Amino acid sequence: MNFNQRLECNTCKTYVDCRIGMSNRDVQPISFACPTCGEGILIELNLDKGFKYTGAKSIHFDGPFTNENPFVDLHLDFPVIFGEYKMGHTPFMKAIGRIGHENFKTHNARLNALNFLYPKLEDFKRILRLYSKNKKLFGQLCESKFGEKLRSEKPEDLNLALYCVIAKVFFPFSMQEENADSVKLHMQAMHDALNKDKVGFDAFINELFDTDFLHNIQQDCLELYPQILAGELAFRPALFLDFDANYEKELVAFRVSAHDFQRYKDLYKDISEVMSRELILVAGLNNLIHRGDFNKFKNTGKNTPKSLHAYADLPYGFKTSHLDDCWYSIGDGAVNNQLRNSIAHGKVEYDEITQQITYFPKKEGIKQEKSESIYFLDFMRSILISYREMHRMHQLIKCLFNYYYLIHQKPA
Repeated sequence: MNFNQRLECNTCKTYVDCRIGMSNRDVQPISFACPTCGEGILIELNLDKGFKYTGAKSIHFDGPFTNENPFVDLHLDFPVIFGEYKMGHTPFMKAIGRIGHENFKTHNARLNALNFLYPKLEDFKRILRLYSKNKKLFGQLCESKFGEKLRSEKPEDLNLALYCVIAKVFFPFSMQEENADSVKLHMQAMHDALNKDKVGFDAFINELFDTDFLHNIQQDCLELYPQILAGELAFRPALFLDFDANYEKELVAFRVSAHDFQRYKDLYKDISEVMSRELILVAGLNNLIHRGDFNKFKNTGKNTPKSLHAYADLPYGFKTSHLDDCWYSIGDGAVNNQLRNSIAHGKVEYDEITQQITYFPKKEGIKQEKSESIYFLDFMRSILISYREMHRMHQLIKCLFNYYYLIHQKPA
């Protein structure tokens, strides 16, 4: 179902014609910037209460749009294109045309799951908070809110319940079989490291627990998950691109109908920083597999890290260069160091009207002349890909905890 509406901007009084496609989400806050003055306009549709407007008011009009006014297509669940109005060329119909019916069914299943899960954000936050503070309440919430029964209050069963809840809540953000494939990869790496030198592997495990590093990096990961779920509105069209094979080749200036770059820009940086810390685990295992010592890196000259502690202090870009013939392959596009650094140093601008992000990755003193740019949808897609990489490495954290609880701590 679609609604055609004519809005009058509160600031510049420009008329804007809108075609609003309906999502199945119970509350649909759809936003865009006035094409003339940049005023933020919010249309909130509540399936029970109807439309509410901020930044503009609805104007009565007769007949179809004639392209005499600026036109915007709006839909929470799909990428949209602003420009010329064409009757029947709705975001829904264009989405079906781009990815086909079978892929659309998968995308729709994810959206339906998000519609069910996003109201549970506060319950999920409580579970994460109680995980290390109140075992009894943690177990009660896991069962009552997400159907996961806590077998016992042993550490291994607490971990099992936690990761089962995470798997349920975040399956809409994952690729099919991604979790299972990640665990298989990590288990094989641990097996190879154990076969190389069990004493060295156990020393690695002791180091991770004696320094509390594994607990700390687990907590770093857990702090990111609520931010992902809280951003589900802006991730919906980014998830659609999983199935759009032509998007990157066409370089279409797709837009998002719920946009707030300032809200999400730090999330990309935070995920990158957590991934940089997760690489410490990957490097330790890689050193064990190749050299039987988690502290021993391949000698590449004077810049070779002397230990895993020294490696931990390296920036992300330098960390990857010391993963020789690595068992773990970091996915394409997982981190854009130039974009991340630009965000970290405030060298980024956002145009609300075009949804274009401009960043300045070069060191230019007080000048800002050499810029790069991406659209907000591309940025949300980058966050999604980075999140998936962080989540893949988080599966290694889970595997290492299981080894510690189920094998390492058990008497011989």
